[in-house]
Amino acid sequence: MTSGEGGRVLRKSSHMPVDMRTTGRIGLVFMFALYWGGLTFYTGIVVRIIHLVLNDPMDGGLITQKVTFVLQVLGACTLPLMLVNDFSVAKKSKRLGITLLGLTLILSFALLYLFIVHSQLDQLINTNEMLITDRVEFDAAHRRYNRTTTVQWLAAVAYLPLSVHAWRVTDSAK
Repeated sequence: MTSGEGGRVLRKSSHMPVDMRTTGRIGLVFMFALYWGGLTFYTGIVVRIIHLVLNDPMDGGLITQKVTFVLQVLGACTLPLMLVNDFSVAKKSKRLGITLLGLTLILSFALLYLFIVHSQLDQLINTNEMLITDRVEFDAAHRRYNRTTTVQWLAAVAYLPLSVHAWRVTDSAK
């Protein structure tokens, strides 16, 4: 591979440009779609269907326990791509870059807190006997989990459109 005009990398065999910035953006959008799209679909649709179909709320809760952990891992895998995007944008627009970084930090802290609360919830579930060992503490932790998920979701709602706007602004600034 050799360098071409405008920071593009050219493949020697085909001479087709591969724009690393575009590749990074596509990677971010795909990863973001898995994470945020999965979170939105699961919390908005699947959870309600689980409670309609399954007779025992514990069964639905155990499914949700596994799925939400995977969604948190997807979120954690998305964060490095977001950071690369934030700093890339900040090179041309400090204001937009800092705003994106602020949203990334909100998502980061929310995800960290969700991992902690998820662990607390796990400790309150006795899967052998299929019961919650402390209902009051479980309900309080579950409310904290739901509120934090809402903060995470709202920050994500703002992040992606702001990124697209930032890309348009920074791409047009030469």
